[in-house]
Amino acid sequence: MPRVTQEHRDARRRQILAAAREVFAAKGFAQTSTGEIVAASGLSTGAVYSYFPSKNDLVAAVCEDAVDNVLDLASIRDAAELLDRVRARHGGHARLMAQVWAEAAVSPDLAVQIRAQLAKDQEKVAELIRQDRCVRGLPDSPDPSGVAGALLAMLTGYSQRLAIGQDIDTATFRQTLQTLLGDAT
Repeated sequence: MPRVTQEHRDARRRQILAAAREVFAAKGFAQTSTGEIVAASGLSTGAVYSYFPSKNDLVAAVCEDAVDNVLDLASIRDAAELLDRVRARHGGHARLMAQVWAEAAVSPDLAVQIRAQLAKDQEKVAELIRQDRCVRGLPDSPDPSGVAGALLAMLTGYSQRLAIGQDIDTATFRQTLQTLLGDAT
């Protein structure tokens, strides 16, 4: 029997996540069954469950993957681009994130997973802020972790507004983001 490579496992995981994102965005978290995700993925039920033992595990992975892709920054100076990335993906992604937040509010297990991801993301952004301030010779005040938390909260609110179809003035958000990061230009 041939060995399953890590590349194969990674590809299957991405395939399942893509199917879950698509179905969750179209139908909503609560209205989606694991069977629908299995069908959309083209894999067997056992294959899906071998990667994600529960629907909550799958939702958390979809959320983590979505947030990680948005926060893929080389520098905090690129952070203004986050608004563009969030807006470009606003359709299904924002609706999906709104559903995940709502479910996490009533599901303690999912809330724990989401809080852990948010803490990781906040530290990632805080470190980028520290690095930027060091390079620019700026003081480490206000607290980079607090600034990172405010930035992530702002992006969450931005995404939630997109989820309900609100047309948002990106220029105003961008200016606020730049001010928050210490670049009032």
